[in-house]
Amino acid sequence: MKPLSLIRDAVRAKEILTVLVRYGFSNLLEQVNAPTGWISKIVQREQVPFNIWQRIRMVCEDLGPTAVKLGQLLSTQPDVIPEPLIEEFKLLQHRVNPLPFSDIHNVLEEELGTKLGTLFSEIEGVSIGSGSIAQVHRARIRETGQWVALKIQRPGVIKALRTDLDILSWLAREVHEHVEHLRPYNLPSVVDMLKNAILRETDFTIEANNTRNFNQSNPYKEWVFAPKVYLEWSSSRLLVTDYIEGKSPSHIEEIDTGNRARLATHGGISVFHQIIIKGFFHADPHPGNIIITPEGKICLIDWGLVGQLTRHMRYALADMLTALKSKDAERITRVALSMGKDAKPLDNDHLEMQVARVMARYPDLDVGKIGKVIMELIHVLGVNGISLSRDYTLLAKSILSIEQTGNALDPEFDIGAVAKPFLEQLAFERINPLLRWKEVVRNLHNGIFKLNELPADINRLIHRIERGEITVNMQHTGLEKLSETLNSTSNRLMLAIIIGSLIIGSSMIITTGVAPLFLGFPVIGIVGYLLSIFLGLWIVFDILRHGRHK
Repeated sequence: MKPLSLIRDAVRAKEILTVLVRYGFSNLLEQVNAPTGWISKIVQREQVPFNIWQRIRMVCEDLGPTAVKLGQLLSTQPDVIPEPLIEEFKLLQHRVNPLPFSDIHNVLEEELGTKLGTLFSEIEGVSIGSGSIAQVHRARIRETGQWVALKIQRPGVIKALRTDLDILSWLAREVHEHVEHLRPYNLPSVVDMLKNAILRETDFTIEANNTRNFNQSNPYKEWVFAPKVYLEWSSSRLLVTDYIEGKSPSHIEEIDTGNRARLATHGGISVFHQIIIKGFFHADPHPGNIIITPEGKICLIDWGLVGQLTRHMRYALADMLTALKSKDAERITRVALSMGKDAKPLDNDHLEMQVARVMARYPDLDVGKIGKVIMELIHVLGVNGISLSRDYTLLAKSILSIEQTGNALDPEFDIGAVAKPFLEQLAFERINPLLRWKEVVRNLHNGIFKLNELPADINRLIHRIERGEITVNMQHTGLEKLSETLNSTSNRLMLAIIIGSLIIGSSMIITTGVAPLFLGFPVIGIVGYLLSIFLGLWIVFDILRHGRHK
C-alpha cells in the first residue's frame, strides 16, 4: 500500500488487520508482508472450534457493512468461491442500527431541495428498515395523504465504502502475488467486480429505473407489482416510493391457507416471465423482498440488483433447463460449454464426470432443487476455467429464491410446471419462420451496410498509416513489482519534499515570534517541526520494513 494511503486509512487498516489476526489469519498476512507483528503481540486469537469457512464469515461480520455486503454478493458467485463458503456467506445478515432521524434530516432536505414540511404532513422518526447503505422511513404526502417510503442514503457511506474497498483491493493484490495456491481465484479481479457492484447500489436512480421498467413491462399487474416510484423527488441518494402494507412470506402463519398455493404459483409465473420472456428480472426475490398485500397481491421491492439476459443467453438457458430435465450429463456439459467464455483448454471427459457427479446427488429435480443444481454446475465450470456471465449466476439465485419461497408457501409447488409454458413459448420463438426470416433480413441488411462502409474504412486506415497515427500497444507481464517500486519511490520523494518544505517554513516562522507561543517559540513552527519528524521517521520505518530495493 502506498505510504500516503496508509497514513490516510491507518485507523481502518489497523481494524481490518486486527480482526484477521484475531481469527487466525496472521500467517496469510505475514506472507503478504502486512505489518502484523505488533498486532499479534497485543491481540489474542479467538480459540473457537470453527473451520476456515466459518472463520471467514465471522471476519465479515466483525468488519461490518462493507465486508458483509461483499460476502452477500460473493454468495451469488459459485464460479468464484467454494460451495462451503457460499453456504456460510448466505448466513450473513445486515445488523446495522439505524441512525437517529436528526442525522439524516439534512440529507433529505438537500435531495428534495425544500423543507420537509412543504411536501410531507407527517414523517415517522423511527426507521422501518435499515441496511449498510440506507435506511427507510415512512412519510405522508401533504397534498394526497398517500403514505410513501423514503429510502435515504446514510451520510458518509460512500467514503467509508471506498476506504474499505481500497484496503481490500490492496490486500487482494498482495495475496494474489505472494500466495501461490490462491492465485487461481484471481482475487484482484473478483474484488474489482464486487467493488463496481457495491458502488452501483449507492446510486438509487438505478433502482428507481429498474422498478419503473418492471412495472411498465409487467403483464400480470393484477397479481404482481412493484411500488410506484416518485421520480420527481428521487435522486442518487434518495428513493421515494409508495409504502406497501403487507406481510412477508416468511411469516407464513399469518397468510391465509387458501391463498398460499395461488401466491406461490403467481410468484413463480412472474419470475419466469421476467427471466425467459423479457430477460430482465429481479435477482434477489427472497422473502425479505416480497410483500403479500391484504388484497392477496405480491409486491416485489428492492430492485437494486437485477439480471439481464440477451436473446441468445435466454436460448442457452432454455437448452440448459431441458438438459437438466433429461439428466443427460453429456448434453449438460455441451450446453454449459456453449454458455461459457474465455475457457482455457480442458479435459471434456473430466468435466463431464464432474457434471455427472452433481446430477447423481439430485435424482429428483422437481422438489425445489433446480436453482441449487445450476449453482453447483456453475461452480464446477468455474473451477475448470470456464467463465460465465454473472447474469447466469443471478438467475440461478433468483430461481433458487423463488423455489424456496414457493415451497414454503405450498409444499406441492412444482417449479417445472410453472416454467414449462414459458419454455414452450421460447421454443416456438426459436423456430418461428417469420421471426427467423426477420433475423435473416436484419443480418443481411447489417452485412450490406458494413460492406458499403468497407472502402471508406480502408481509406481511413491508409491515411492514418501515412500520418504515423498507427501504433502497436505491447504489454509486458510480470512488471507489477516495478510498478510498486516506482509508486513507493515517488511517494517517498514526495514525502521528502514535504518534509523539506516543513523544515524551511517552520524555521522561518520560529524567527518571527508570531503568537501563540510555547516556551517562547511560535506554536505553528513547533508543530511543523514535529510533523516533519513524524514523516521522516515514517520514511525510515518504511525503508527498514521493505528494504531499500523497494
